[in-house]
Amino acid sequence: MNLPFSHRPPRPKVAVIGGMMAYFESIMEPGFRDDRQNHVTEIVHPLQAVCDLTELGLWAEPGDEDPMLRQLQNTAFDVVLLIPTMATPPSRIAALVEKIGLPVVIACGHGLTEVPDSYDMRALCRHSTNVGATMLGAMLRRLSQPVTPILIAGFLDEPEFHDRVTLAVKTAALARRFNGLRIGRLGLPMPGYDHLGLSPEEAKASGFDLIDVPLEDWTARVWEYSATDIQTFGETIFPKLLPSEASFARSPDLDRALRLALALDQLANELALDCGAIACRGPFGDGMENGAISCLATALLAHTGRPFAATGDMITSVAMLIGRTLGGATLYCELDAVDRQKDAFLVANTGEADIAWTPPGGRLEIRDASVHSGRQVPGVVIRQDLTAGPATMLGATIDRTKSERLSLIALDGHTLEPANTALNVTNGWFQTTKRPALLAFEAWANAGATHHGALSPGRLGEATAWLGKLCGFPVTEISSEGS
Repeated sequence: MNLPFSHRPPRPKVAVIGGMMAYFESIMEPGFRDDRQNHVTEIVHPLQAVCDLTELGLWAEPGDEDPMLRQLQNTAFDVVLLIPTMATPPSRIAALVEKIGLPVVIACGHGLTEVPDSYDMRALCRHSTNVGATMLGAMLRRLSQPVTPILIAGFLDEPEFHDRVTLAVKTAALARRFNGLRIGRLGLPMPGYDHLGLSPEEAKASGFDLIDVPLEDWTARVWEYSATDIQTFGETIFPKLLPSEASFARSPDLDRALRLALALDQLANELALDCGAIACRGPFGDGMENGAISCLATALLAHTGRPFAATGDMITSVAMLIGRTLGGATLYCELDAVDRQKDAFLVANTGEADIAWTPPGGRLEIRDASVHSGRQVPGVVIRQDLTAGPATMLGATIDRTKSERLSLIALDGHTLEPANTALNVTNGWFQTTKRPALLAFEAWANAGATHHGALSPGRLGEATAWLGKLCGFPVTEISSEGS
């Protein structure tokens, strides 16, 4: 049996196909094909940190695709990464892609950064990666089952190019997961919060599977754990899940929260859930005998890569999954007050957190819920500092003026130094790229955003747009240049 909270999402399995054109090989120096293979290796090397890569070789001429097809059919890949190293006739490579139906990323990397006076026809052919990339992109869109690739172009010596290739591959793998995404539902949204719900029919329209958890089943799971189980977990495993600077004290409220967290982890394991929502202010949480609110449970589930939202907020749990997968952390929160001098939002919540958001040496305090300023409830709340840097507020909504499918919203910005307020729950400053802040808020609200969002590290607007194209979701990007 796995230790509690030891689950981690599987690394994307990526098939890599390089491309060249043997027709021009006769005018090149000896070893040209090996040189082109080295071009592929230089692009994929940084991906090894986050993906399981299988290099299928270098397509150069008809017949090279046969062994590639066999590997593609015999391995459960998530993404195909095409790397044209020069002009690459696309029809046979596109036929491979059509047969396996996987998302495609095209990495167009340039080794040449300056065109010298000696640039000749041999150099023109060698450095024709733009030509190869457009060939592949055009052919993929012309298939009977068209494929829209994510195409990334850049210079091989620039880290930004490799970062964008990595983000594109992660996004493509996430799009693959979205077909049949398993979302757990523990209770309906709070009364009046219908804008946060997701019915089985609405989930199906977006390609998701909604997994309903009956209250009786949930109650039984929560009470499976004895007082000894809770004490052992709280003293041995739980502290190791937190940063060394984290502060907490054993209490009956913490024990209640730990019981709920253990049950949610077990549930997510057994039902193979990708994300979900719990309506913890009611019979699924604080209304249960010896129950609690779910702030600690959702924080620890986010740590495993399976974020859960509170208040039965099904749709924001999807935004949290996007942010957690692509940005490495996600915070369930709201755009609250605006400080005019900072021209920034105070983002806050009712006690939720994601451990990965905490900066080195930063604050992460777990305290009985009686200290927070909301309604008095059993359990614990968390206050954590947020790492300063680029960040994106992600939203999800059902906007039938656009589509029956989920719509996504990405609000670009950055987090500032930790906030100093009297709140005993997580809060921080989020300054949008689009200024002033209230103008950014208008764009956010007019895009159909709900009152909750998922704040995640990094610039994720472009990746959200890629995901939308791959999955057929409308996307609104809000940045200094955009809406």
